[in-house]
Amino acid sequence: MQAIIDLGTNTFHLLIAEIKNGILYENYQMQIPVKIGKGGINNGYITDESFERGMFALKQFAQTIEAFQIREVKAIATSAIRNAVNGEAFMEAAKERYGITIEIISGEKEAELIFKGASKSFKLPDENILVMDIGGGSVEFILAKKQELIWSYSFEIGAARLLEKFCPSDPITPEETTQIKLYLKEQLQPLTDILYEYPVRKLVGTAGSFETLVDVVLKDFQTVPVSLSKNAHSIPINLFDLFYALMMESKIEQRSKLRGLIDFRIDMIVVSTLLMHYCVEQYEIEEIIVSNYALKEGILFEGIQIR
Repeated sequence: MQAIIDLGTNTFHLLIAEIKNGILYENYQMQIPVKIGKGGINNGYITDESFERGMFALKQFAQTIEAFQIREVKAIATSAIRNAVNGEAFMEAAKERYGITIEIISGEKEAELIFKGASKSFKLPDENILVMDIGGGSVEFILAKKQELIWSYSFEIGAARLLEKFCPSDPITPEETTQIKLYLKEQLQPLTDILYEYPVRKLVGTAGSFETLVDVVLKDFQTVPVSLSKNAHSIPINLFDLFYALMMESKIEQRSKLRGLIDFRIDMIVVSTLLMHYCVEQYEIEEIIVSNYALKEGILFEGIQIR
């Protein structure tokens, strides 16, 4: 068994699993809403409060890893720690306090690992697909056909960055929606250019925001998504449109009552949904496939060695 730690901008994840004959067997999984980018992500700094929230999460992970008697631990840091001036200090503290060695990976490597994970969650169609992973600090896009990665890019437009940059009202106003979408149009021009050459109709979404989409469809819309495998589901665009309208029109108080929306995603789900909707609308997406596999699983399947 191996322990994989994914130090995301919003959430720290721990996965304890093993791969046998190409199949991933999960033994244990834990996620802690650290929000390490809160208050400093757009200034490239981890605040003292965020720093200690991160350390507290790693303490819990270290205790769990010890309880499972795991010897092989791989810890990966992404956007917020990667771009923070005190990211090195955070890594040193993790090593000193809990014996956890953290590796910072590039946005390009992050995208590659996300695709490795997502591609193992269901049988990929014989056509161009766009994989999208919405994190707090960055958003990764991967253009692929079958197992061939055609193009990938990591954009620093994650949900935490958008939330702090635009500080939308509650509920978000049409003017704010337009402002954010204009910003996305500017930032995502490289994606628009490549999709003009390689058009897609299927969007494969990974990570928490897309998982929320599935959970709200299931628990609040009371509609069972089409299962493509044990780890992937298809969401028709008409259901996504209902989800989008709900997120745009609802206040925090209303969203807090949704059974499919966990508390720590209530604030960021609005800008995350805007990101999804921009891509669905701009690139004429006809189907959204939500994969339960992403970065953590990609690390396992690649078997990268972290020293």
